[in-house]
Amino acid sequence: MVNFVGKYPRQLDDRGRFILPAKIREKLSGTVYITQSPVDSCLNLYTEDEWEAIAQKVRALPTVTDRNAAALQRTLFGNAISCDLDKQGRIPLNQELIDFAKMKKDIMLVGVNAKLEIWDSEEWQKASEAIDAEAVIEGIAKYEINI
Repeated sequence: MVNFVGKYPRQLDDRGRFILPAKIREKLSGTVYITQSPVDSCLNLYTEDEWEAIAQKVRALPTVTDRNAAALQRTLFGNAISCDLDKQGRIPLNQELIDFAKMKKDIMLVGVNAKLEIWDSEEWQKASEAIDAEAVIEGIAKYEINI
């Protein structure tokens, strides 16, 4: 299992690609999956193992009878791309994903445990500033995370 941590400023090139930092490339092998975040204006990058774990959980949902489950499935899988890193460690994004995340040139990669979030730098700054310390404390209590 791969755990992503830290923040990494990057840039998109003219072809919609960015270079993964060496620290992250070391953790990856094989195919990675990138899709829209269901809750934020960013993209989520998953390893092959993590993507399969998510797929198994979604397969168990009642997507035929539950509109929320069906919408989640469509959002995650219908908007996803799979790709392999090239020799320079570049990841290509399609225009649809770039537009969804409002990406310009400067982007921020944010390690979030089992996934790597990919943000437009300005959007990340806004989201980061909007994090409420009280909400974090409430989340720790609600989910009984004793840290």
